[in-house]
Amino acid sequence: AMNIELMVTNDETQVEKSVTNVDNMIAAGVDGLIFLGLSDTLFPVIAEKCEAANVPFAIVDHIPADDVAAQLQESPMYVGGAVTDDSVTGKTIGEYAAEQGCKKAIVVTALNTDPTHIKRVEGFTEAFEAAGGEVIDVGWGEPTVDKALTRANDLLTAHPDVDCVYATNGDVASATIQALDKHPEVNAKMFATDLDPAVLEGLESGVVAAANGAHWVGGDFAAELLINYLQGNAIKDADGKAPLFKVSAAVLPSSLVELYDKFWIQSQPFSEEEMQAMVGPGVTYDTFNDAISGYTL
Repeated sequence: AMNIELMVTNDETQVEKSVTNVDNMIAAGVDGLIFLGLSDTLFPVIAEKCEAANVPFAIVDHIPADDVAAQLQESPMYVGGAVTDDSVTGKTIGEYAAEQGCKKAIVVTALNTDPTHIKRVEGFTEAFEAAGGEVIDVGWGEPTVDKALTRANDLLTAHPDVDCVYATNGDVASATIQALDKHPEVNAKMFATDLDPAVLEGLESGVVAAANGAHWVGGDFAAELLINYLQGNAIKDADGKAPLFKVSAAVLPSSLVELYDKFWIQSQPFSEEEMQAMVGPGVTYDTFNDAISGYTL
């Protein structure tokens, strides 16, 4: 839709490789970068590298801490970003689980050093317990399906009386779906974050009561911010700063699984024309703010 050529790299959850990938992109002569930071320590490093090479960059998905976000504003190469507040992501699905009458929950998640999953667990726990529920156990560890399957089985064996299970991303959700199938004695509603094909199957079968996600459209908005900058239309907020937009993770109940399949698996929510309308001399901060605040189920 944007008529751009993409170079995509995978850091494989290794901080060092994330930095090396940026070095390689800059060496390859990219016009701009969209960066998903694994940790707050990376953002200043990337900003410094982009400044030295005069390469503009936008950020996506992981939201930096307030002090790091303020530090980014000092970089002339920082054009803003479209991020997700993972605390809010966990909170919304926790509130939804409580609304379904759930009282006792276990959580299957990733490493306890991963800020994305830490915040999702914290947000879920805060919202669920504020509504009168209790999170009785959290299974931290490698986010791979096989490792998460072991943790999910252990949690279900130890707590067969739970009425709620929360899986914090697609891989651990896939593992939890498999684990629940092995524990017919457990009568629990399952909730998940990340809308991906495995979760779709769980929603279709009824194993997953609801999931939230679809926030990856932040990549669309980050690209549009970057392209506007490259075309001489740098988007600024009311204070003249590079904007940091927050993209919500919509809660999708299983009853709306066909909608999910249509717009987030088979296609995507925005048409080419809608994306192209986000770039050009008439596009402003308000254009982005309206589109992002209007991104709901």
